[in-house]
Amino acid sequence: MAVFILKGGNQWYLIKMLALNNTAIKLLFLTEQNLYIPDLTAIVWSNLDYLGWIHPSGTLGYVVFESPVDGRLRGVKLTRTRGSESGRVRMEMCSWCHYVHRAQGTAFFMIEVKGSDGRRKLGNPICKDLDCSYRVRGPWSSTSLMSEDLYQPARIWRMKLAMHRWLGKANQI
Repeated sequence: MAVFILKGGNQWYLIKMLALNNTAIKLLFLTEQNLYIPDLTAIVWSNLDYLGWIHPSGTLGYVVFESPVDGRLRGVKLTRTRGSESGRVRMEMCSWCHYVHRAQGTAFFMIEVKGSDGRRKLGNPICKDLDCSYRVRGPWSSTSLMSEDLYQPARIWRMKLAMHRWLGKANQI
């Protein structure tokens, strides 16, 4: 399945998520010593705009995406923190896909700003399992607390734009 994204000027480009293998993913994370790669055979690649997964430790997340700048694959490591476990029910909205969760549906992900030698990090609340692609491509779930009439290509474009802006601020694109 293809996605339209604004890539500079007023031109629209068609970008697809390519099917990846373990070797291609390992090449994107050469400095990562404890890299965990999920089972890639169960993934429906046509439903993805990026590949995101959580390390079994629960504190790390990984995202593989195609750069909107040069079209090359990029891999980024995110640090995941959970919100407070207070008894109060809170509604949370993912900053990428805008899905509104009842409680504990998002996590705060941080990324190191490239070139800062670990001194600067940026954070964002994102769906805790990094599954935004499935949320924007599937039927808008009735469990979301926000009804939305936006058609699917626009939801996909909005999600990718939010993701690319955040990763761009961290110099990761």
